Amino acid sequence: MRLLFRFLKPFKGKIAILALLYAVQSVCTLFLPYLMSDIIELGIRVGNMTVVWQKGILMILLALGGMAVTIVANRVASGLSADFSVHMRQKVFNKVNNFTFEQFSRLGTGSLITRTTDDISWMEDVIIQLPYILVTVPVMFIGGVVLSLIKDWVLAVILLAVSPFILLLVTVITKNIHKYWDKSEIYTDAHHRIIRERLSGIRVIRAFDKDSYEHGRAEHATREMCNSFVHANTVSGIINPVATFLLNITTVIVVYVGSMRVQGNAFVEAGDVIAAIQYIAFIGNSLLMLSWVFAFAPQIRISNRRIAEVLDMPSEENAEITEGIPVKGGDIVFENVSFSYEGSSVNAVNDATFHIREGEIVGIIGGTGSGKTTLAKLIMDFYPCSGKRMMGGVDYKDTTQHCVRNNIAMALQKSMIFEGTLEENIKMGNKDATEEQVNKVVEIAQLKEFTEQHEEGLRYGLKQSGSNISGGQKQRVNIARATLKEADVYIYDDSFSALDYLTESRLRKALNAHLKGKTQLIITQRAATAMRCDKVLVMDNGSIVGQGTHESMMKECQVYQEIYRSQLGGDV
Repeated sequence: MRLLFRFLKPFKGKIAILALLYAVQSVCTLFLPYLMSDIIELGIRVGNMTVVWQKGILMILLALGGMAVTIVANRVASGLSADFSVHMRQKVFNKVNNFTFEQFSRLGTGSLITRTTDDISWMEDVIIQLPYILVTVPVMFIGGVVLSLIKDWVLAVILLAVSPFILLLVTVITKNIHKYWDKSEIYTDAHHRIIRERLSGIRVIRAFDKDSYEHGRAEHATREMCNSFVHANTVSGIINPVATFLLNITTVIVVYVGSMRVQGNAFVEAGDVIAAIQYIAFIGNSLLMLSWVFAFAPQIRISNRRIAEVLDMPSEENAEITEGIPVKGGDIVFENVSFSYEGSSVNAVNDATFHIREGEIVGIIGGTGSGKTTLAKLIMDFYPCSGKRMMGGVDYKDTTQHCVRNNIAMALQKSMIFEGTLEENIKMGNKDATEEQVNKVVEIAQLKEFTEQHEEGLRYGLKQSGSNISGGQKQRVNIARATLKEADVYIYDDSFSALDYLTESRLRKALNAHLKGKTQLIITQRAATAMRCDKVLVMDNGSIVGQGTHESMMKECQVYQEIYRSQLGGDV
């Protein structure tokens, strides 16, 4: 629970105030039965109405004071809980944004969603309940026992005798509950992941008639998740009726023993018995709260551990280098580079060796899953790998990821459009760009006609994920954003696939003129795109099976010939 206490440090003042308020509330509540006992014995029994009025007014004042303190305490607790959850979610969000691709893939989007929402919500509940339990439970228990001893020590002993039985029973009931909470979290992650996959791939699922299969996956994860939750909550739910039963039995015993002692003139009054019964309720509530701590402590520990896994995950950037050698130039060298994703027995990139000279336009072509995007990620230094990688004459091992990526501009395979204006989306590539520079890349990306069609121009509002523009327009915004950045290497990962051939031809012509002297890597599945590059790298099953000009690949590389023939036809 060190993580929890670490996050509580900034809120020590509020916690201290909350603890004080709960203590005052508990003391006010404790003295109500005591005063009521005095009213019965010193007032009603002897007919002294003065005592009844005095003690009654004091009880009313204590009740009103306790109510006022409770209202203030609830407001303070709500504010503390909200501030704590905001603080923790911000820390988790910032940490996730600094993950490497490998770290992100290791945890998965579904699991990160659960940790950021459900797990932090559990910690938020802890913050609300923890000060209350730490203060109220001991005050009510100890205070109830002490005041019971003052009234009648025999009745107090009966109260104390039942407490160990309740705690022992709770310990036995909750002994193995942690495995259900742990399993529920695992399947909650799986459920989120499967639902996200279904939503993002709904068209493909329907196209291949896989609705039943995907429904089965979701149903299995949902059923396992629900069964785990039901088991955990069922076990937790046993505590309340069992503990209440024992407390009711204790009440019966106290009433019986108390009445016998009253009748036997054992210096016990009826008011003392009534007070003892109320103290049973206070002590019982304290034990029930403590029981809930035992019941949900496993879930809290699991949530704490899962959040700690995110926050304590170390940075995988070269820790020995504090300031990397600046990377300049577009010369890229790979020698015997191999890489496999975690959990995979097959290399995604296998023994890749090539040399891209500065200013070259290189097309990387291959079928789906051949390793093109993974190769681009290795150039971007998203993953550690074997072999030698150099850029601008600098070995990747001698510099930092920041220095490498600072020299690269990349248009990702999936066009990311954010809610905001067209200009804001483009200027994400270079926030300091001038209006002239933005207009230039808009013209290069063939977006000028689009801006002229709308009165807002560059201030045209884009919706989240670009839902109000076409796929081709998304790609062109993505290209404009990458082109705006000042770099020596530009990577376009399948960024022209949604463009018609005429638009692509115009865009490529303008792009080549603008980036003359810069290195361009064009990842594509189109032979028509690759054939216009200075050099072609042909990939198949993670390996580079051919590299050279279009003409040489047409003679030497069978994979390239098959791609060309399937797309453009004709006699190779």
